[in-house]
Amino acid sequence: NKDAFDAAREILVTMGVYFQAQDDYLDCFGTPEQIGKIGTDIQDKKCGWLFTKAYHQLANDDQKAFLDKHYGKCKVGSSEELKIKALYEDLGLKQMYVEYEQASYDKIMNMKNSDKGATLAKAGVPWQVFEVFLQKVYKRSK
Repeated sequence: NKDAFDAAREILVTMGVYFQAQDDYLDCFGTPEQIGKIGTDIQDKKCGWLFTKAYHQLANDDQKAFLDKHYGKCKVGSSEELKIKALYEDLGLKQMYVEYEQASYDKIMNMKNSDKGATLAKAGVPWQVFEVFLQKVYKRSK
């Protein structure tokens, strides 16, 4: 059923984008004890949620110049990496992420009572399939 496939795809893509943003956030702000690894996204020059928000939406010219000079060119734990993390905090990215996380959760849950949810129910796809997965990732800390 193409309509059910399309409905499921939209829900899962929304979840996937949210999961990736969450992974980027935890890589930057999670502790090694919390996430089970040392975050390397800044060192590895990953084009993740935090960087794209900072660089393309929030940073001024001086902040962009600092990112151009150091993002992907610094080591984990270096003063440059710590300054990039501090810049993210100064730009309000921690709070933006909290708001994004809640908005993503709400958007996904609202799909249950939308046309997409009805299409899935009609095709015999239980909403619980999506909700169980969402509950596993919502506000995860590792």
